[in-house]
Amino acid sequence: MGVSVNHIHAFYGKETDLFAGRNQSVFNLANNCLQDIIEEKKVYSHLLASTSCPDSISPSLAQCIIQHNHEKFHASHALDIVQGCTGGVSSMIMASQLAELNKSNILVIAADAAQKATSIFSEVYHVFKNGAFGCCISYTNDRKGLIHYKSCQYKDLHEVVTIRLGHDADRVINEHIDGVGKDPRKYLGLALDNHLALKLMQKAERFYLDFIKEAGHPDILILHQVNVHIINHLEKVFEKYPIRFINNAEQTGNCGCATTGIVLDSIKDEIENKKVMIGSFGTGGVIIAGLWQF
Repeated sequence: MGVSVNHIHAFYGKETDLFAGRNQSVFNLANNCLQDIIEEKKVYSHLLASTSCPDSISPSLAQCIIQHNHEKFHASHALDIVQGCTGGVSSMIMASQLAELNKSNILVIAADAAQKATSIFSEVYHVFKNGAFGCCISYTNDRKGLIHYKSCQYKDLHEVVTIRLGHDADRVINEHIDGVGKDPRKYLGLALDNHLALKLMQKAERFYLDFIKEAGHPDILILHQVNVHIINHLEKVFEKYPIRFINNAEQTGNCGCATTGIVLDSIKDEIENKKVMIGSFGTGGVIIAGLWQF
């Protein structure tokens, strides 16, 4: 017994694309992606929605999805994951566990308006794109599914990504009252500390070696496409291992928690009977990965 990852679908784009402008909401990204995944006759026990940049704290992304698809999902257990760029992988891991435990279908949605969340004057503005990924993870009697997973938060790297908008935002606003009015995302939006990001990336190979001690090498390795420079470097680091390393950073950009799913979607016709390791790193100084048999 195990689980199958099916109905994989994703889309992404820059600000110039119709679905990814400054007025676009994370909900719209998620809901548009969702419509290509759901099946009329299928019952979903859970809906897992992840994002780095929610439109609002309450109602949550999952609650908004259910409100607009009420007939289909009103009885589904909604779980929201706001865990930065690792949220998409975390959702897939949790969904795999829930599907096997409950012998049910779990809907996974990861959506981020990552570019929208940054200041247009930020040096990382053009690194980010906006996008969404979704899939259904279903119980199956086949020998497929989640083989192994691992997570590690590294000390003193917890502020590698910051989004200051929260209940304590008034302090930031009071300190930068003039600047907030002109460029609110500079002070309250998504910010990336490049120095801490590089420190976190340096942990990637050691994390991988610890991971394969228990699970063995995957056939395919998908890592979070942080930016072109970092992924090109990691591709060279991992070229010594007997794996296919996926580098789509130039094409997809960094779409926050949706990134690894978007990359998975791009190779979904090539993963049958393959072991695929999907890993991400980001907010909190965390690296998390899962290994699936497709």
